[in-house]
Amino acid sequence: MIGTGPYDSLRDYMEAIETHGNVIRIEAIDQDAYELTGFMYKLIDKHGWLGAPSVIVESVKISGEWIQGPIVINQYGMAAHEAMAIGVPLDDIEAGQHVQNYKKALKKMMDIGELSSIETKTIDQAAAPSKEVILKENEINILDFAFIQTNPGDNGRFINTGNLVTIDPETGRNVGTYRMQIKGPRKIGISPEKGQDGWKFLMNMKEKGEDVAQAAVVLGTDPIVFAMSSSKTARSGQDELEIAGGFKGKPVEVVKCENSDILVPANVEMIIEGEIPLNDLEKEGPFGEMYGYMGLPHEEQFYMNIKTITHRVNPMIVNQFTGVTRGYITTPGEAASLRGFSKFMPELRGFHIPIDHVGFLFLSIEKTKPHQAIELAEKFNFLPLGKIVIVVDEDVDIHNTKEVFQTVGARWQPYPGAKLIEDGPGFFLDPSAKTRGKSSRILIDATRQLPEENGPSPYPKLNKEHLVEHAPEIFALVEEKWGHLI
Repeated sequence: MIGTGPYDSLRDYMEAIETHGNVIRIEAIDQDAYELTGFMYKLIDKHGWLGAPSVIVESVKISGEWIQGPIVINQYGMAAHEAMAIGVPLDDIEAGQHVQNYKKALKKMMDIGELSSIETKTIDQAAAPSKEVILKENEINILDFAFIQTNPGDNGRFINTGNLVTIDPETGRNVGTYRMQIKGPRKIGISPEKGQDGWKFLMNMKEKGEDVAQAAVVLGTDPIVFAMSSSKTARSGQDELEIAGGFKGKPVEVVKCENSDILVPANVEMIIEGEIPLNDLEKEGPFGEMYGYMGLPHEEQFYMNIKTITHRVNPMIVNQFTGVTRGYITTPGEAASLRGFSKFMPELRGFHIPIDHVGFLFLSIEKTKPHQAIELAEKFNFLPLGKIVIVVDEDVDIHNTKEVFQTVGARWQPYPGAKLIEDGPGFFLDPSAKTRGKSSRILIDATRQLPEENGPSPYPKLNKEHLVEHAPEIFALVEEKWGHLI
């Protein structure tokens, strides 16, 4: 039986989770009828974001033709998968205990502490799995691969898990995850939003007078490399691949591109190399985004002319059903945020952006004085994603959304326990925003309200507290006698 991670490739990881029975295989499915999209909605409805298994589809019908996959979907959805990817021992991962498994992955990330960097290791092209097949010029047709149109409202087929690799002579390598519209056999969109590192890099090159940027897109990376590309674990100026190596405790193997000196992860499923014209922007989108609503099209966005594609034999094509499934592991970014913010907010005990409740930010604190919760929440006004900030006491499990919302109902008084911020930074994909990138926000103090905050004196205890005080061994007793029924 294959053990826990971290894994060296997507294939190793998928083999591990399938060995443990967490993968559904489908031989063939008709995406012209959007059967796969409907299937994923139903799967998430039944199992939830942290409990849904992964899916592998062997072949898919696209534009009237059956195209071989395999397509890999929701590979990071289940909390048990995240724990395995992070390296939690298999004996500590509990079937069906999604919140607990997530918290174990987070604890491991916190125990590791600040991630160090380990330089990448360059290997020969002949030894790189991603170079098993090499396609150049007229041999290339990106439409031959099983990239799908996820939503009827999307403007065609998209690569939605691509990691764009660019090199800046001053700041070094950047690896970022952006949507990429397939525009033709040898042309894809490159769509970082304004303010993202990828956009800054390309605009910086343009301002320097460059006409073209050499770039590569890697597809089907291992879980840690993808996490570093998709989250804010690496700080500005840090190399995502070196930080991934620091987590793994060994260098990430990289290989030189065919058409440039860019070094990219070697153990991936596919590498798309090309040139990005910097002075010829095009329309792009729309595309169904992470809030579950159709995103706006871009009037002007970058694109890449594909020069070379290299890939493994029968490459796995990863498709993230954006807004439907949980697309990447989140504990590395959460741990990095908690460590960083705690340095100047010592009362902070928990920081969680629930990816299944986009727009919310949950904070837990050790409360020692009146009005402390709102004061701390205000310090997060710079974060665009959290337009509903809920602060709770440290006894509340911020990874259990049900418990957080129950706490809001029981401990929060809208007056005076709320503050409205009329104008501030907003997330650029928020469908409710009149002006993208701008948002109001509400700060909610759902801590136990002190008398100075117009709270009751004394504050009533939880029923559960009374139970534990009266019968301290009750839960151990129930588990011993009746656990097999639960």
